[in-house]
Amino acid sequence: MHSTIFTRQITYFLLFVGFLAGMGSVVYAQQARVVVGTVNGETIWLDDVMQQVERLPAEFQKAPIANYFDQLVADIVDARIAANEARAFKYHTKESVASAMKIAADRILAESWLGEKVSTSLSDESIQQAYETFVADTASRQQVTASHILVATEEESKEVIALLESGEDFSKLAKTKSTGPSGPNGGSLGTFGRGQMVPAFENAAFELNDGSFTKEPVQTQFGWHVIKVEQKTTPPAPTIDVIREQLVQTLSTQALGRILEGLRAKQDIKLRSFADIRNDAMAVGMSTK
Repeated sequence: MHSTIFTRQITYFLLFVGFLAGMGSVVYAQQARVVVGTVNGETIWLDDVMQQVERLPAEFQKAPIANYFDQLVADIVDARIAANEARAFKYHTKESVASAMKIAADRILAESWLGEKVSTSLSDESIQQAYETFVADTASRQQVTASHILVATEEESKEVIALLESGEDFSKLAKTKSTGPSGPNGGSLGTFGRGQMVPAFENAAFELNDGSFTKEPVQTQFGWHVIKVEQKTTPPAPTIDVIREQLVQTLSTQALGRILEGLRAKQDIKLRSFADIRNDAMAVGMSTK
């Protein structure tokens, strides 16, 4: 029943992750630099290592840094000595390598610049304003406690509605009629908020009043539903400290979107369709899977 809710465009999300790393590197650059070691006289700085920490998956970052610090340093050493050897053999002049290096350099430069630009839009005042907007939006925090009867056809669901209108007990009907896993429990789905159910089901459930059921069947990819809402509630808003990180992320993503849209509006960008690109790629034997 539950569906994944995406609230950001994937491009913005990827850049958002990137600019956080860029923001971190700015912070480290402002601090006194700490030497980790040298490779052929070239210094490895602590902030070089910490930038790699920031790019690790969240589950790794939760572990003590002492557990993986030496491995990160070893990776930096290996990359540096291998890159130096590659330069000695002029690998950096190869067209494909030079192109990849340009893309990587652009990404790092963009991350750093975007991180700084976005950070300037974050202030205590903007976070407070975002919190007040969140508190005022009671609809987004609304929750319902509901049950449903799931059947295979629209005709069956209409028969269930007719039985309910004649006074039949919803819970008993769910136990005998519902094909869903919640049937044996009287169709109970517990309490859920917005964004936790597929759209058609959610819309129907949140339109019902306490104690009422849907007078028309609700169709989803799972079948036909008859929904009953026991109670609709609006929990109190969490304190600003509890959701501060969420507010910062939302404001950052919004600021990032505005910056990128503003930049794009000033550029001369011409892009071909994927279909045309794929046709050309197939003509020269390349795969676009």
